[in-house]
Amino acid sequence: MKNILLLGDSIRMQYTQKVKEGLKGRAYVYGPNDNGRWAGYTLNTIRFWMPHLPEPDIVHWNNGLWDMGDDYKLGRAFSLPDEYVSALERTIKVLRNMYGEALPIVMATTTPTAKTDTSKPHEYNELLKDTASRHGIPVNDLFTAIAGDLGANISPDGIHLSAAGIDIAANLVCKSVEPYL
Repeated sequence: MKNILLLGDSIRMQYTQKVKEGLKGRAYVYGPNDNGRWAGYTLNTIRFWMPHLPEPDIVHWNNGLWDMGDDYKLGRAFSLPDEYVSALERTIKVLRNMYGEALPIVMATTTPTAKTDTSKPHEYNELLKDTASRHGIPVNDLFTAIAGDLGANISPDGIHLSAAGIDIAANLVCKSVEPYL
């Protein structure tokens, strides 16, 4: 069985169990117990997580909601676009340095929220898609699937996934790693 490492923020933490169930008997699915928060946090913390986790055969990864947020009301995203791209590119390099250039990585778009300016997710998802393309990495478009029905797919907090949203995301994650099993 292949080892599938799931990296990302609280959205990743929400769908991990369903991905485990969807790939039961075909893959060992795991991720850090820690929330990956923003891309720079994930980049920095890989060195602390990985000694305690199995070596991955496949990585599925999403960061973005924390990066685009203006949680301190400074009139700017937490991670400016060039900072976001830099963290994404360095994470790809770190993972491939650790586990080989052939390590399959799937990058996922950030999910929509009921509270986010709609231009930010599109801007950051385009940055992610461009970065993935430059590195020959496929993209799992969680955003479009979840955005199809925000009322059904986003929980009352306006940020996290509802049960229906979790099912959609988990199914997409399973499909995105299927070619590597």
